[in-house]
Amino acid sequence: MAHTALLKVTAKPGRASDVIDFYRATLAATRSRPGLIGLRVVREAEKPDNFMLIEQWDSREDQAAYAAWRATTPEISEAFSEMIESFSLEWWDEINA
Repeated sequence: MAHTALLKVTAKPGRASDVIDFYRATLAATRSRPGLIGLRVVREAEKPDNFMLIEQWDSREDQAAYAAWRATTPEISEAFSEMIESFSLEWWDEINA
């Protein structure tokens, strides 16, 4: 069963294009991580500073391993945190309905 991580991000005013550039520069490495089934980035139509990453993982442990790997490059996290106001992570489990 796939596990879906919803990462909600709000860019600081005037920084939405920086967030998009950041995603374009960094998500190729994310897509190559073990256990990642798929990754999409969407933007809220009425509030273009709001983004959501929709990640599907084989397991939450795979995503945790990815997060630990990302933590080895704090400069990436620091650069991202400078351009966002908020960040949240929610987990959703797939049901076969």
